[in-house]
Amino acid sequence: MATTDPQRLPGEAVDPAQAQGAQIPLRSFTIPDFPPEAGGLKALTLTADIKVDEYQQQLTEPWAIPPLPRSIESLTLELFSMGYPVGFLKQLAQRLPNLKSVVIYSQIFAGITPESATDAIDFFKASPNLRALHLLDVFAKEKFFKECGKWLRYNTSDVPGEARRGLMFLEVNYTFRHEDEDFMHKIQAVELPDLIGPGLISCSFNIATPENVEDDPDDPANLQEAGGKEGVMAFNKSVAEDPVIMLTTDPNAPKGLKALNLTLYTLTTKDLKRVLEVQKHVMVLNVTLEVEPGEGWKKGMLEALEGCKGLEQVEVVANPSLQFFMEVQNPRHGVMGKTFPSAEDMQSLSSKCEKLTSFNVSILRAPSFGTVDWAKKDGKWVGGVSEGKGLPAPPS
Repeated sequence: MATTDPQRLPGEAVDPAQAQGAQIPLRSFTIPDFPPEAGGLKALTLTADIKVDEYQQQLTEPWAIPPLPRSIESLTLELFSMGYPVGFLKQLAQRLPNLKSVVIYSQIFAGITPESATDAIDFFKASPNLRALHLLDVFAKEKFFKECGKWLRYNTSDVPGEARRGLMFLEVNYTFRHEDEDFMHKIQAVELPDLIGPGLISCSFNIATPENVEDDPDDPANLQEAGGKEGVMAFNKSVAEDPVIMLTTDPNAPKGLKALNLTLYTLTTKDLKRVLEVQKHVMVLNVTLEVEPGEGWKKGMLEALEGCKGLEQVEVVANPSLQFFMEVQNPRHGVMGKTFPSAEDMQSLSSKCEKLTSFNVSILRAPSFGTVDWAKKDGKWVGGVSEGKGLPAPPS
Protein backbone atom coordinates (compact mmCIF):
# COMPACT_ATOMS: atom_id res chain seq x y z
CA MET A 1 0.00 0.00 0.00
CA ALA A 2 1.47 3.31 -1.06
CA THR A 3 0.52 6.34 1.00
CA THR A 4 0.63 9.88 -0.27
CA ASP A 5 0.69 13.32 1.26
CA PRO A 6 0.44 16.43 -0.96
CA GLN A 7 2.45 18.45 1.55
CA ARG A 8 5.56 16.24 1.22
CA LEU A 9 8.26 16.23 -1.42
CA PRO A 10 8.59 13.23 -3.78
CA GLY A 11 10.69 10.51 -2.22
CA GLU A 12 10.09 11.56 1.38
CA ALA A 13 8.84 8.91 3.77
CA VAL A 14 5.20 9.36 4.72
CA ASP A 15 3.89 8.67 8.19
CA PRO A 16 0.73 6.56 7.63
CA ALA A 17 -0.99 8.53 10.36
CA GLN A 18 -0.39 11.75 8.41
CA ALA A 19 -1.13 10.44 4.91
CA GLN A 20 -4.10 11.89 3.05
CA GLY A 21 -4.31 9.21 0.36
CA ALA A 22 -3.38 5.63 -0.41
CA GLN A 23 -2.86 3.82 -3.72
CA ILE A 24 -3.23 0.05 -3.76
CA PRO A 25 -2.33 -2.11 -6.78
CA LEU A 26 -4.55 -5.20 -6.84
CA ARG A 27 -3.57 -8.52 -8.41
CA SER A 28 -6.85 -9.99 -7.19
CA PHE A 29 -10.09 -8.52 -5.88
CA THR A 30 -9.12 -8.90 -2.24
CA ILE A 31 -8.26 -5.55 -0.69
CA PRO A 32 -5.61 -5.77 2.06
CA ASP A 33 -6.34 -4.75 5.63
CA PHE A 34 -5.68 -1.14 6.56
CA PRO A 35 -3.49 -0.41 9.59
CA PRO A 36 -5.21 1.45 12.47
CA GLU A 37 -3.06 4.54 11.87
CA ALA A 38 -4.62 4.92 8.38
CA GLY A 39 -7.91 5.93 9.95
CA GLY A 40 -7.65 9.51 8.68
CA LEU A 41 -7.28 8.77 4.97
CA LYS A 42 -9.29 11.01 2.66
CA ALA A 43 -8.57 9.41 -0.71
CA LEU A 44 -8.18 5.84 -1.94
CA THR A 45 -6.98 4.69 -5.35
CA LEU A 46 -7.40 1.06 -6.42
CA THR A 47 -5.41 0.14 -9.52
CA ALA A 48 -5.80 -3.17 -11.34
CA ASP A 49 -2.51 -5.00 -11.68
CA ILE A 50 -4.13 -8.15 -13.05
CA LYS A 51 -2.65 -9.89 -16.08
CA VAL A 52 -4.94 -9.93 -19.08
CA ASP A 53 -4.88 -13.71 -19.38
CA GLU A 54 -5.77 -14.07 -15.68
CA TYR A 55 -8.51 -11.42 -15.47
CA GLN A 56 -11.47 -13.61 -16.38
CA GLN A 57 -10.43 -16.20 -13.81
CA GLN A 58 -10.05 -13.56 -11.11
CA LEU A 59 -13.67 -12.50 -11.64
CA THR A 60 -14.74 -15.97 -10.41
CA GLU A 61 -12.33 -16.25 -7.46
CA PRO A 62 -13.29 -15.49 -3.83
CA TRP A 63 -12.65 -11.89 -2.81
CA ALA A 64 -12.83 -9.79 0.33
CA ILE A 65 -13.11 -6.13 1.26
CA PRO A 66 -12.04 -5.38 4.85
CA PRO A 67 -13.43 -2.47 6.88
CA LEU A 68 -12.13 0.72 5.27
CA PRO A 69 -11.43 4.09 6.91
CA ARG A 70 -14.76 5.89 7.14
CA SER A 71 -12.92 9.16 6.58
CA ILE A 72 -12.39 8.31 2.88
CA GLU A 73 -14.30 10.77 0.69
CA SER A 74 -12.60 10.22 -2.67
CA LEU A 75 -12.25 6.94 -4.59
CA THR A 76 -10.40 6.27 -7.85
CA LEU A 77 -10.78 2.98 -9.75
CA GLU A 78 -8.16 2.51 -12.47
CA LEU A 79 -7.74 0.01 -15.31
CA PHE A 80 -10.26 -2.63 -14.25
CA SER A 81 -10.65 -3.43 -17.92
CA MET A 82 -13.27 -6.20 -17.68
CA GLY A 83 -15.12 -5.03 -14.60
CA TYR A 84 -15.49 -6.58 -11.16
CA PRO A 85 -16.83 -9.73 -9.48
CA VAL A 86 -20.57 -9.53 -8.85
CA GLY A 87 -21.22 -7.87 -5.49
CA PHE A 88 -17.78 -6.24 -5.22
CA LEU A 89 -18.86 -2.72 -6.15
CA LYS A 90 -21.94 -2.65 -3.93
CA GLN A 91 -19.93 -3.80 -0.93
CA LEU A 92 -17.15 -1.32 -1.73
CA ALA A 93 -19.67 1.52 -1.65
CA GLN A 94 -21.13 0.24 1.61
CA ARG A 95 -17.64 0.26 3.13
CA LEU A 96 -17.30 3.94 2.13
CA PRO A 97 -20.43 5.65 3.51
CA ASN A 98 -18.97 9.16 3.25
CA LEU A 99 -17.93 8.91 -0.40
CA LYS A 100 -18.28 12.25 -2.18
CA SER A 101 -16.08 11.92 -5.27
CA VAL A 102 -15.46 9.00 -7.64
CA VAL A 103 -13.05 8.77 -10.57
CA ILE A 104 -13.44 5.73 -12.85
CA TYR A 105 -10.72 5.33 -15.46
CA SER A 106 -10.26 3.12 -18.50
CA GLN A 107 -12.62 0.18 -18.14
CA ILE A 108 -15.93 -1.51 -18.77
CA PHE A 109 -17.19 -0.46 -15.34
CA ALA A 110 -20.40 -2.49 -15.46
CA GLY A 111 -18.74 -5.63 -16.78
CA ILE A 112 -20.32 -7.76 -19.48
CA THR A 113 -23.14 -9.59 -17.67
CA PRO A 114 -26.55 -8.36 -16.43
CA GLU A 115 -25.53 -9.29 -12.88
CA SER A 116 -22.36 -7.20 -12.99
CA ALA A 117 -24.33 -4.27 -14.46
CA THR A 118 -26.81 -4.46 -11.59
CA ASP A 119 -23.91 -4.46 -9.12
CA ALA A 120 -22.45 -1.34 -10.77
CA ILE A 121 -25.81 0.42 -10.53
CA ASP A 122 -26.04 -0.62 -6.88
CA PHE A 123 -22.66 1.06 -6.34
CA PHE A 124 -24.23 4.42 -7.14
CA LYS A 125 -27.43 3.56 -5.29
CA ALA A 126 -25.33 2.88 -2.18
CA SER A 127 -23.46 6.22 -2.54
CA PRO A 128 -26.11 8.81 -1.55
CA ASN A 129 -23.53 11.50 -0.70
CA LEU A 130 -21.79 11.45 -4.09
CA ARG A 131 -21.26 14.97 -5.42
CA ALA A 132 -18.59 14.48 -8.12
CA LEU A 133 -18.29 11.77 -10.78
CA HIS A 134 -15.53 11.51 -13.38
CA LEU A 135 -15.93 8.85 -16.08
CA LEU A 136 -12.72 8.72 -18.12
CA ASP A 137 -12.80 6.28 -21.03
CA VAL A 138 -15.55 4.27 -19.35
CA PHE A 139 -17.69 2.05 -21.55
CA ALA A 140 -20.88 0.15 -20.79
CA LYS A 141 -23.67 -1.76 -22.46
CA GLU A 142 -26.99 -0.21 -23.47
CA LYS A 143 -29.31 1.06 -20.70
CA PHE A 144 -26.59 1.19 -18.03
CA PHE A 145 -26.12 4.96 -17.90
CA LYS A 146 -29.85 5.55 -18.10
CA GLU A 147 -30.35 3.34 -15.04
CA CYS A 148 -27.53 5.08 -13.18
CA GLY A 149 -29.03 8.51 -13.79
CA LYS A 150 -31.77 8.26 -11.19
CA TRP A 151 -29.16 7.55 -8.49
CA LEU A 152 -26.98 10.50 -9.49
CA ARG A 153 -29.65 13.20 -9.52
CA TYR A 154 -31.63 14.97 -6.83
CA ASN A 155 -34.15 12.59 -5.27
CA THR A 156 -36.73 13.25 -2.56
CA SER A 157 -37.67 9.61 -2.05
CA ASP A 158 -39.08 8.63 1.37
CA VAL A 159 -37.45 5.21 1.04
CA PRO A 160 -34.46 5.03 3.43
CA GLY A 161 -31.18 5.44 1.57
CA GLU A 162 -32.73 6.67 -1.68
CA ALA A 163 -32.97 10.42 -1.05
CA ARG A 164 -29.93 12.36 -2.27
CA ARG A 165 -28.78 15.83 -3.28
CA GLY A 166 -27.21 14.56 -6.50
CA LEU A 167 -24.08 15.44 -8.41
CA MET A 168 -22.54 18.90 -8.54
CA PHE A 169 -19.69 17.91 -10.88
CA LEU A 170 -20.01 15.54 -13.82
CA GLU A 171 -17.17 14.75 -16.22
CA VAL A 172 -17.48 12.24 -19.06
CA ASN A 173 -14.39 12.06 -21.24
CA TYR A 174 -13.47 9.84 -24.18
CA THR A 175 -10.06 9.80 -25.82
CA PHE A 176 -10.58 9.41 -29.56
CA ARG A 177 -8.92 6.35 -31.11
CA HIS A 178 -8.05 6.68 -34.78
CA GLU A 179 -7.14 3.01 -35.07
CA ASP A 180 -10.59 1.80 -33.94
CA GLU A 181 -13.14 2.20 -36.75
CA ASP A 182 -16.01 1.30 -34.39
CA PHE A 183 -14.90 3.59 -31.58
CA MET A 184 -17.84 6.01 -31.69
CA HIS A 185 -20.32 3.11 -31.79
CA LYS A 186 -19.02 1.96 -28.41
CA ILE A 187 -20.14 5.16 -26.69
CA GLN A 188 -23.70 5.29 -25.36
CA ALA A 189 -24.20 8.83 -26.65
CA VAL A 190 -28.00 8.84 -26.35
CA GLU A 191 -27.96 7.67 -22.73
CA LEU A 192 -25.13 9.75 -21.28
CA PRO A 193 -27.29 12.91 -20.98
CA ASP A 194 -29.46 10.98 -18.49
CA LEU A 195 -26.67 11.61 -15.99
CA ILE A 196 -27.48 15.35 -16.02
CA GLY A 197 -29.23 16.62 -12.90
CA PRO A 198 -30.49 19.90 -11.44
CA GLY A 199 -27.61 20.36 -8.98
CA LEU A 200 -24.80 20.40 -11.53
CA ILE A 201 -22.35 23.30 -11.40
CA SER A 202 -19.99 21.70 -13.93
CA CYS A 203 -21.07 19.36 -16.73
CA SER A 204 -18.66 17.92 -19.29
CA PHE A 205 -19.11 15.53 -22.20
CA ASN A 206 -15.70 15.79 -23.82
CA ILE A 207 -13.94 14.14 -26.75
CA ALA A 208 -10.17 14.43 -26.39
CA THR A 209 -7.26 13.94 -28.75
CA PRO A 210 -4.95 11.03 -27.95
CA GLU A 211 -1.90 11.84 -25.89
CA ASN A 212 1.47 11.23 -27.45
CA VAL A 213 2.61 8.69 -24.89
CA GLU A 214 4.01 5.19 -25.05
CA ASP A 215 1.21 2.66 -25.25
CA ASP A 216 0.53 0.28 -22.38
CA PRO A 217 -0.52 -3.06 -23.93
CA ASP A 218 -2.48 -3.95 -20.78
CA ASP A 219 -4.48 -0.71 -20.86
CA PRO A 220 -7.76 -1.17 -22.79
CA ALA A 221 -7.67 2.52 -23.69
CA ASN A 222 -4.21 2.35 -25.21
CA LEU A 223 -3.75 4.35 -28.36
CA GLN A 224 -1.67 2.51 -30.88
CA GLU A 225 0.03 4.09 -33.86
CA ALA A 226 -2.68 5.84 -35.84
CA GLY A 227 -0.76 6.63 -39.00
CA GLY A 228 -0.14 10.27 -38.17
CA LYS A 229 -3.83 11.15 -38.09
CA GLU A 230 -4.92 14.03 -35.92
CA GLY A 231 -8.06 15.49 -34.44
CA VAL A 232 -11.27 13.90 -33.20
CA MET A 233 -14.79 13.03 -34.27
CA ALA A 234 -18.02 14.14 -32.62
CA PHE A 235 -21.55 12.76 -32.79
CA ASN A 236 -23.64 14.41 -35.48
CA LYS A 237 -26.35 16.96 -34.83
CA SER A 238 -29.19 14.41 -34.78
CA VAL A 239 -27.78 13.00 -31.53
CA ALA A 240 -27.36 16.45 -29.96
CA GLU A 241 -31.09 16.76 -29.27
CA ASP A 242 -30.70 14.54 -26.20
CA PRO A 243 -28.25 16.74 -24.24
CA VAL A 244 -30.02 19.89 -25.47
CA ILE A 245 -33.34 18.69 -24.03
CA MET A 246 -31.72 17.67 -20.73
CA LEU A 247 -30.12 21.11 -20.43
CA THR A 248 -33.20 23.12 -21.35
CA THR A 249 -36.71 21.67 -21.02
CA ASP A 250 -36.25 18.55 -18.89
CA PRO A 251 -37.26 18.88 -15.20
CA ASN A 252 -33.73 17.74 -14.30
CA ALA A 253 -32.04 20.61 -16.17
CA PRO A 254 -29.26 22.22 -14.07
CA LYS A 255 -30.27 25.34 -12.16
CA GLY A 256 -26.85 26.93 -11.61
CA LEU A 257 -24.48 25.60 -14.26
CA LYS A 258 -21.15 27.46 -14.45
CA ALA A 259 -19.03 25.24 -16.74
CA LEU A 260 -20.36 23.36 -19.77
CA ASN A 261 -18.47 21.12 -22.19
CA LEU A 262 -20.46 19.54 -25.04
CA THR A 263 -17.65 18.74 -27.45
CA LEU A 264 -18.74 15.08 -27.71
CA TYR A 265 -21.90 16.25 -29.54
CA THR A 266 -22.28 18.46 -32.63
CA LEU A 267 -24.73 21.31 -32.07
CA THR A 268 -26.11 23.82 -34.52
CA THR A 269 -25.96 27.49 -33.65
CA LYS A 270 -29.72 27.29 -32.97
CA ASP A 271 -29.10 24.45 -30.50
CA LEU A 272 -26.43 26.52 -28.78
CA LYS A 273 -28.76 29.48 -28.51
CA ARG A 274 -31.46 27.28 -26.95
CA VAL A 275 -29.00 26.00 -24.36
CA LEU A 276 -27.52 29.37 -23.42
CA GLU A 277 -30.94 31.01 -23.17
CA VAL A 278 -31.63 28.62 -20.28
CA GLN A 279 -28.12 28.15 -18.89
CA LYS A 280 -27.49 31.86 -18.51
CA HIS A 281 -24.84 31.49 -15.79
CA VAL A 282 -22.28 29.52 -17.81
CA MET A 283 -18.80 31.03 -17.50
CA VAL A 284 -16.66 28.41 -19.27
CA LEU A 285 -18.00 26.94 -22.51
CA ASN A 286 -16.54 24.23 -24.76
CA VAL A 287 -18.78 23.21 -27.64
CA THR A 288 -18.65 21.41 -30.97
CA LEU A 289 -20.63 23.29 -33.64
CA GLU A 290 -21.63 22.38 -37.18
CA VAL A 291 -19.89 25.04 -39.25
CA GLU A 292 -20.86 26.52 -42.61
CA PRO A 293 -18.46 28.95 -44.32
CA GLY A 294 -19.15 32.66 -44.28
CA GLU A 295 -20.59 35.64 -42.47
CA GLY A 296 -24.09 34.21 -42.07
CA TRP A 297 -22.94 31.34 -39.89
CA LYS A 298 -20.66 33.62 -37.89
CA LYS A 299 -23.55 35.96 -37.13
CA GLY A 300 -25.65 33.08 -35.80
CA MET A 301 -22.83 31.88 -33.54
CA LEU A 302 -22.19 35.34 -32.11
CA GLU A 303 -25.89 35.87 -31.46
CA ALA A 304 -26.01 32.58 -29.54
CA LEU A 305 -23.07 33.60 -27.36
CA GLU A 306 -24.29 37.14 -26.71
CA GLY A 307 -27.17 35.92 -24.57
CA CYS A 308 -24.81 34.47 -21.95
CA LYS A 309 -23.49 37.60 -20.28
CA GLY A 310 -21.19 35.85 -17.80
CA LEU A 311 -19.05 34.03 -20.36
CA GLU A 312 -15.32 34.15 -19.59
CA GLN A 313 -13.80 31.46 -21.82
CA VAL A 314 -15.09 29.91 -25.05
CA GLU A 315 -13.73 27.02 -27.10
CA VAL A 316 -15.44 26.11 -30.37
CA VAL A 317 -14.62 22.78 -31.99
CA ALA A 318 -15.74 23.23 -35.58
CA ASN A 319 -17.33 20.21 -37.26
CA PRO A 320 -17.15 21.29 -40.91
CA SER A 321 -19.90 20.98 -43.48
CA LEU A 322 -18.81 19.54 -46.82
CA GLN A 323 -18.48 23.02 -48.30
CA PHE A 324 -16.40 24.29 -45.38
CA PHE A 325 -14.24 21.17 -45.51
CA MET A 326 -13.53 21.65 -49.21
CA GLU A 327 -12.58 25.29 -48.71
CA VAL A 328 -10.46 24.87 -45.58
CA GLN A 329 -8.17 22.44 -47.39
CA ASN A 330 -6.95 25.36 -49.51
CA PRO A 331 -5.68 28.09 -47.17
CA ARG A 332 -5.78 30.57 -50.05
CA HIS A 333 -9.56 30.65 -49.74
CA GLY A 334 -9.20 32.31 -46.34
CA VAL A 335 -12.31 30.54 -45.08
CA MET A 336 -11.17 30.65 -41.44
CA GLY A 337 -10.98 34.44 -41.49
CA LYS A 338 -14.35 34.74 -43.23
CA THR A 339 -16.15 32.39 -40.86
CA PHE A 340 -14.75 33.14 -37.41
CA PRO A 341 -14.59 36.39 -35.42
CA SER A 342 -12.28 39.27 -36.28
CA ALA A 343 -10.89 41.65 -33.64
CA GLU A 344 -13.85 43.93 -34.34
CA ASP A 345 -16.27 41.05 -33.85
CA MET A 346 -14.59 40.15 -30.57
CA GLN A 347 -14.81 43.74 -29.38
CA SER A 348 -18.51 43.76 -30.16
CA LEU A 349 -19.06 40.42 -28.42
CA SER A 350 -17.18 41.48 -25.31
CA SER A 351 -19.27 44.64 -25.06
CA LYS A 352 -22.17 42.28 -24.30
CA CYS A 353 -20.12 39.62 -22.47
CA GLU A 354 -17.89 41.90 -20.43
CA LYS A 355 -16.04 39.10 -18.58
CA LEU A 356 -14.95 37.31 -21.76
CA THR A 357 -11.15 36.90 -21.88
CA SER A 358 -10.49 34.12 -24.41
CA PHE A 359 -12.02 32.63 -27.55
CA ASN A 360 -10.48 29.64 -29.35
CA VAL A 361 -11.44 27.61 -32.42
CA SER A 362 -10.08 24.46 -34.03
CA ILE A 363 -11.35 22.25 -36.82
CA LEU A 364 -12.12 19.02 -34.94
CA ARG A 365 -9.03 19.73 -32.84
CA ALA A 366 -6.77 19.17 -35.85
CA PRO A 367 -4.20 22.03 -35.79
CA SER A 368 -3.13 21.64 -39.42
CA PHE A 369 -6.49 23.03 -40.58
CA GLY A 370 -5.90 26.32 -38.82
CA THR A 371 -6.93 27.82 -35.53
CA VAL A 372 -8.43 30.95 -34.03
CA ASP A 373 -6.92 32.23 -30.80
CA TRP A 374 -8.13 35.46 -29.26
CA ALA A 375 -7.11 36.73 -25.80
CA LYS A 376 -8.10 39.98 -24.14
CA LYS A 377 -5.14 41.92 -22.77
CA ASP A 378 -5.33 45.44 -21.39
CA GLY A 379 -8.81 45.84 -22.81
CA LYS A 380 -7.83 44.86 -26.35
CA TRP A 381 -8.18 41.61 -28.27
CA VAL A 382 -4.90 40.16 -29.47
CA GLY A 383 -4.26 37.07 -31.57
CA GLY A 384 -6.49 36.11 -34.43
CA VAL A 385 -6.91 33.60 -37.21
CA SER A 386 -4.17 31.24 -38.36
CA GLU A 387 -5.01 29.67 -41.68
CA GLY A 388 -4.16 25.99 -41.92
CA LYS A 389 -1.69 24.06 -44.02
CA GLY A 390 -4.34 22.05 -45.81
CA LEU A 391 -2.65 18.80 -44.84
CA PRO A 392 -4.47 15.70 -43.59
CA ALA A 393 -8.23 15.40 -43.71
CA PRO A 394 -10.22 15.18 -40.47
CA PRO A 395 -11.09 11.62 -39.39
CA SER A 396 -13.95 9.96 -41.20
